[in-house]
Amino acid sequence: MVDTNEILQLLQSPDSKNLICRKLEFRPRNLAMFIAALSNLPEEYGYILIGVKKETDKYCIHGISPEFKISESINRALDLLSEQPLIDFERVTIEGNNIFAIKVKKVPISVFFKPAHLLQSQPELFIRDLYLACIKLQSRKLYVDATEDERNDFITDLLETNGYHLKDQTRRGSSAAGKSSGEVDIFINKNGMPFTIIEALNLDSLNTNYLNTHLNKIYSYDTTGNAFNICLSYVKVKDFGSFWDRYCAHVKGHEYPVMLISSDTSADNDYGYSDIRFMTTTHNRSGKLTHLYHMCVKIQGV
Repeated sequence: MVDTNEILQLLQSPDSKNLICRKLEFRPRNLAMFIAALSNLPEEYGYILIGVKKETDKYCIHGISPEFKISESINRALDLLSEQPLIDFERVTIEGNNIFAIKVKKVPISVFFKPAHLLQSQPELFIRDLYLACIKLQSRKLYVDATEDERNDFITDLLETNGYHLKDQTRRGSSAAGKSSGEVDIFINKNGMPFTIIEALNLDSLNTNYLNTHLNKIYSYDTTGNAFNICLSYVKVKDFGSFWDRYCAHVKGHEYPVMLISSDTSADNDYGYSDIRFMTTTHNRSGKLTHLYHMCVKIQGV
């Protein structure tokens, strides 16, 4: 278990080899690297402290917000490792400040990152994070009658918390009329490069003309040819099952700006929820296959 006295003792020495401090860190890959490093040290245990920064000859306690949540990032970090290390984590108070402590215990076998072929692909990881954000959106009554922008802001905040670099309403590409730059709902960068685009819309019925406009806008905004993009629909209808069937039939028959190769309505089989659904369409863009994820989220209140 996390022991405050152990933490205080480690903080007394700026040369502690089994102590890693970060003012703020929630990126799973970095957390996995820290956990693996401490697992492989000769000491019996080590700590990762979030909300603490190492200065030249001392540690400074900055603290973190009581709202700071890191459990999902830790779980994702553990998924990246070849072995499951022994860890405990909890929020503790040091010098009147809240910090987050992860205790990592020594294990008899070396811990490394999993081989790349055993890890989920970047699109799969992002879709999982977006799916989780949509679950949280559904549970908030505040967003039952919200605008598209308000819902997008909520999704954007959650994705940023998971370490993604986002820009919303970014002027990019051409508009639907082809006259000037349009506004991308959510544009995600990764390592300074375009990663994916989320085009979002509110639907209270299967308004095919409105949906078609948004589907086509994705390809106007995506000027580089991303490996995948997302059409995210916030749906407020009584019969979501019937809506989803008709949505799938429509997007499989839609004439996209790039060639449609195939569709997969079973893409969400690993997700057991009935009121968030997604499927994929695969396209040939300049000789390369790209994917469009169609995600529909039922908004309660009808």
